[in-house]
Amino acid sequence: MSQEGRLKIAFVADSIHTQAGGGVLSGEYVVAKLRREHDVVTVATDGDDVLPALPLPIAAMQRMHFIMAKPDRRVLAHAFAWVDVVHLQLPFWLSFAALDVARRFRLPVVAAFHVQPENALLNVGISSAWLNAFIYRELVDHFYNRVDAVLCPTEFAAQKLRDHGLSARTAVISNGVPPDVALAMAAAPARHDPSGRFFLLAVGRFAAEKRQEVIVEAVRRCRHRGAIHLVLCGWGPREEELKALAASLPNGADVGFVSRAELLEDYTAADLFVHAGEVELEGMSVLEAMSAGVPALVADAPESAASRLALNDDFRFPAGDATALAAKIDALLDDPARLAQARGLYRERAKQFDFDASVGKLVELYRSLVRRAPLERETA
Repeated sequence: MSQEGRLKIAFVADSIHTQAGGGVLSGEYVVAKLRREHDVVTVATDGDDVLPALPLPIAAMQRMHFIMAKPDRRVLAHAFAWVDVVHLQLPFWLSFAALDVARRFRLPVVAAFHVQPENALLNVGISSAWLNAFIYRELVDHFYNRVDAVLCPTEFAAQKLRDHGLSARTAVISNGVPPDVALAMAAAPARHDPSGRFFLLAVGRFAAEKRQEVIVEAVRRCRHRGAIHLVLCGWGPREEELKALAASLPNGADVGFVSRAELLEDYTAADLFVHAGEVELEGMSVLEAMSAGVPALVADAPESAASRLALNDDFRFPAGDATALAAKIDALLDDPARLAQARGLYRERAKQFDFDASVGKLVELYRSLVRRAPLERETA
């Protein structure tokens, strides 16, 4: 470890800067924060040490902007030669190779759990409990049980891995709310829509497990549908399908990708955030909405940790049930005082997911492994 307690960290990810989901976005924010006090080298297709991209022949993955890296052990060895600890962000081919190289250097390794097998399989049209379980076991046996600590965003996520045989150390640390949300809210004017319309916002990849079609159908069934302005922010293979579904709504809907600045503006203006996703290890978009003071109405799904973020049952609906969701939206429109009260309660609840605190916990995890590493090297 270098002087003044500065850690030397290798952060390994297929991509650092692409819009490809929460795992990538989280990594980009974490690296930026770590660099304020530590020395970080990124190894990625768009990192400090650049790896070649591996073209994916799967159309759905291409439409979600996901980039997979092709491992180069010489590049990895060059990056690892001077570091104290290695962080593996995604459980793909690159991380398996990086783990082998890190072990050769006898470096402590942290691996993050950001991707559920259910995510990958549903994106290619496969729904199979047996195959999900098989992939979990393979990941646990050949990857997660070989690292020094597994970084999980929620206890729900940690338990998923334990249920499939994880014996390695786990550290439950939230992704946290990106700091730009709080900055945007501090500068935002009070919500006011002179048209009197109700701004309903949803954010997430246009992928099968996100279930945005349930939101569109719920708006169609709402008594107040004529007063609802629906915005679906995201990208992915289902974009055209969702546009077609939403076209017949009384006010249509805005469906598509927006810049980060535009998304922050939407958070400051929205009256209600709806999350219909059924596969979530934490739910970063829900955390962002909460921090922005937007009441979140969340699907109650067994494979999602996001439903645990809901304020109470008034802000939770049965997953996949458009009729139940419509009833919840109508009830909130009928009771604006309850919705207004929820703003402050959600903002207060979001404080426990402070981003700086999460990065601080991650640094302490790194330090605990680095302190232990010399003893393990001596006995190896």
